Amino acid sequence: MLAQKINHNIWLREQDHPAINLARWQQQVDLISELYQAKSTLIIQSNGNKAQITCCSKQSDKPNDKLFTAGDELQREGVIDATCDTISYGLVHLDPTKVAGSFASFNRLLSIKLTWPDGRLFGCMIICDPAKDKVNATTAVVCETVKALLQGELKQMYLTEQLHRLSVQDDFTCMLNPYGFNLMAPRQLSLSRRFGSHAGLIVLEDSPSPHIHQKYTESQRIRIIARIISDSMREADISARLQDQQFIILAFVDNESNLDSLIARLRKQVHKEAPEINLIVGKSFFTPDTQLSLIPMQQEAIADLEKNRDSKRRA
Repeated sequence: MLAQKINHNIWLREQDHPAINLARWQQQVDLISELYQAKSTLIIQSNGNKAQITCCSKQSDKPNDKLFTAGDELQREGVIDATCDTISYGLVHLDPTKVAGSFASFNRLLSIKLTWPDGRLFGCMIICDPAKDKVNATTAVVCETVKALLQGELKQMYLTEQLHRLSVQDDFTCMLNPYGFNLMAPRQLSLSRRFGSHAGLIVLEDSPSPHIHQKYTESQRIRIIARIISDSMREADISARLQDQQFIILAFVDNESNLDSLIARLRKQVHKEAPEINLIVGKSFFTPDTQLSLIPMQQEAIADLEKNRDSKRRA
């Protein structure tokens, strides 16, 4: 299954993604340019009304001979529309006289469309003024091979992002992430209700004061809170990191006062180890006969946290 939420609006050159090897992309455009003896070969990423040159073949060092530079942003180029409008597959022969923008001055253009794994347009590879005797079936096969390599990396990028989202663990703290919490907490809550256990949700947030000197960095404070939470939990309890400095605990207790005691212990331990941490807490408590699902209870705890945060700011 492919990831559905990858951001197509971010330029590939601005992402440091392990699945994308831009040095290899550069090698491919250099190879194609040499194979066709072209003036230039480049890969363009399309994004709405704009486009960006992802990489382009090596060119002369003379300033007047440099046609394109990798990283340059272009207005929506006619060459992209022309590539998309054709019903042909594989290498497309474009008419430069019908292509506006940066490519109208060439005598001959070859294009091959590139897509994301979900079928949406990524952009295209453009070969500018290839030697006429080099445009043949053999070189076209090489282009198809290069296309397969590039789109293979885009697919790998999709799959990597999907696996990351499906992971249940927060890499930074080794706690559950939101996906893991939403997967495991309802099951544990349902099981506890069968045995008549009370439960409570605690949402904690580090809200550092700008007026207090911060001995620890944000990363260090996050790790301190995560460790204290993990050390305070019983085996049946579940905790997770919701976002940057926000955590959640599903705790099984005998009554609401036990939930308050747990919050007090967490506050005490955090203050003991890092007094600068300004811990804001919200909670919700529910009995075994409560019919509400976990989500509205979580919303109630977050609303309580926001109320307490506002109260502290006004104080």
